[in-house]
Amino acid sequence: MKKIILFAAFAVVAFATQAQVKFGVQAGINGASAKQEFTSGSSTNTQKFDTKIGLTIGAVAELPIASSFYFRPELNFTQKGGKYSDSETLGGVTYKYENKVTLNYLELPLNFVYKLDAGSGKILLGAGPSIGFGISGKSNEKETAGGTTDEVKTDIKFDGKKDATDDNYHLKSLDFGANALVGYEMTNNLVFKAGYSIGLSNISPEDNTKFKNKGFNVTIGYNFGAKSSNN
Repeated sequence: MKKIILFAAFAVVAFATQAQVKFGVQAGINGASAKQEFTSGSSTNTQKFDTKIGLTIGAVAELPIASSFYFRPELNFTQKGGKYSDSETLGGVTYKYENKVTLNYLELPLNFVYKLDAGSGKILLGAGPSIGFGISGKSNEKETAGGTTDEVKTDIKFDGKKDATDDNYHLKSLDFGANALVGYEMTNNLVFKAGYSIGLSNISPEDNTKFKNKGFNVTIGYNFGAKSSNN
């Protein structure tokens, strides 16, 4: 599947070159969070991961479809995951648990964008599906009790193994999702963009367990040239 994503990305770039459309780069931050659910019988335990700031960086193409309407595929390296914490007091001792999860993805958002004239630039409004492929990850767990802290760092493998007996965490590699974005494109080809993404796939391979990503991103980009007559 990783080869399919890379092939699709190269196909977009090749088509963009032939069609003489815009292409560019972008970088920014991704505010990632997640939700995990464990089901046992009729009971469900939900863990909500708070926002963790990560990096997003990648390439963009912009293909004209009609007047003011564009197909805007991206290929990004994006860090997802989240932070979880909980505590309880037993026998006068407070136990605190923290877990910071970092998930590294190669992601292909496929957005359709409409541009509106605003001042000297254009407002961008868009949405579309996305395909993510998990490439690596880390879990950093801390457990504190009575002033003593134990820390465990664990690798996360995107191999989809179920009921694994090793010391790693295992997740499914594919994550299908949806995006929405709003931005502003200046006449000097700078693009400021904010977006929201939600994972639609359960990436946990275990029975009775669900894990889904979500998050927001803020990026600054630059488009190289404006060769399209539709721009």
